[in-house]
Amino acid sequence: MNQRERVLVKHAVSGRTLLSSTDGLTYAFDRAGGLTRLTICGVSTDKGSEVLTLKAELNVFRFEEPEGGPVIKHWYYVGDNPVEYDEASGCLVVTAQSEIEYRPDQYWE
Repeated sequence: MNQRERVLVKHAVSGRTLLSSTDGLTYAFDRAGGLTRLTICGVSTDKGSEVLTLKAELNVFRFEEPEGGPVIKHWYYVGDNPVEYDEASGCLVVTAQSEIEYRPDQYWE
């Protein structure tokens, strides 16, 4: 089964999308010691700075979108974990302390 996936970084207070993988950004997840590190590359300096300014108020979402199947959503809670941006590489690293996985099709029909 083919599967698409996308990632969003949003401002938790306003719900505004700060970064989206649909804008050509690349990303990778790494889980270690109960934490999840998300590295997003291709982030412009102004977007990286904006995310750092709002780092205490971030939500990260990953949407698995299997062809012919229901969407699976993952919510990563950042809290007071590190958020770092390297201007030279254009990479942002967000560390999340927890993940909640849910399937909207199980709540709405």
